[in-house]
Amino acid sequence: MIDELDEHSLRCGLRISTAKMKIMATAGTAISLRGTQLECVKSFVYIGQRISLNRDFSEKIERRIRAGWSCFHRHEKFLSSRTVEMKYKRALFYTCILPAMLYGAETWVLTKTAERKLACAQRRMERFMVGVRLRDKKTNAWLRGVTKVKDAVSSAREREWAYWWGLAMSINVKWSREVMEWRPPLTRPAGRPKARWRDEFQKVLGTCNWQLIARAKTKKDWVDLTRCRML
Repeated sequence: MIDELDEHSLRCGLRISTAKMKIMATAGTAISLRGTQLECVKSFVYIGQRISLNRDFSEKIERRIRAGWSCFHRHEKFLSSRTVEMKYKRALFYTCILPAMLYGAETWVLTKTAERKLACAQRRMERFMVGVRLRDKKTNAWLRGVTKVKDAVSSAREREWAYWWGLAMSINVKWSREVMEWRPPLTRPAGRPKARWRDEFQKVLGTCNWQLIARAKTKKDWVDLTRCRML
């Protein structure tokens, strides 16, 4: 199969790189391409997103938090300056830092632990922007009142809901929709099931038929339901 893929790729003017090509499978297997054995991995990074067989999203979220801090430190002199108005700091935060933190948030499963990590990282950035420390004992409400930046957790949820609204409205066959609706022909093991992205829709809407509700609403009305959840 890999040889056929390589052959068709060459016809299109594309050549598969044996150095960059990775194999990820549930069972160990040896796959070679043009006489070179491809590396088998448990996870890999593709376009800034870590893809793995493990459904633990905490590692992905921690990676995005590190990316946000990396971007923050590049502009730290500007963001921590006492002479720069907060509206300019806020504009830079929206333009560079928040997108870096929430890249790929559309597919996250936000647990309470993940929400706490995002919130803690953002509050620390806001303290740098305002010029206060933990020992100053300023409340989170006071801090947000000064910075007036949008909450990262709320933004992540809005992105998630907007993405799935678009998927529900799509009439074309997409691999993302096929994966969403696919169910493994196996029995779930005993114990508490892992959190799934659709659990949030079912909790807010009170039904499993969230796609029907999404199709009956505009994108704005659908995303506004996230605010109802957080009230």
